[in-house]
Amino acid sequence: MIKNIIGAVVGAKLAGKSPKADSAAGATTGAIAATAIPFIVSRMSLPSMLAIGAGGYLLKKRRDKKQASKKLYS
Repeated sequence: MIKNIIGAVVGAKLAGKSPKADSAAGATTGAIAATAIPFIVSRMSLPSMLAIGAGGYLLKKRRDKKQASKKLYS
């Protein structure tokens, strides 16, 4: 159940960020992601999911810090 929710959330975010979000291509991207992600998540181990989550968190913090410093010097 949780893997389906994760797949739906990620699929919706990918469809929204698609360059053609209002077209069929954006909807197709979201639908494919929502279908594929639960399949992938169900085959991952807990340590690998934690590592991916921690890596994503660290990358986001680094990107946010870079953007804040760009705004400071701009």
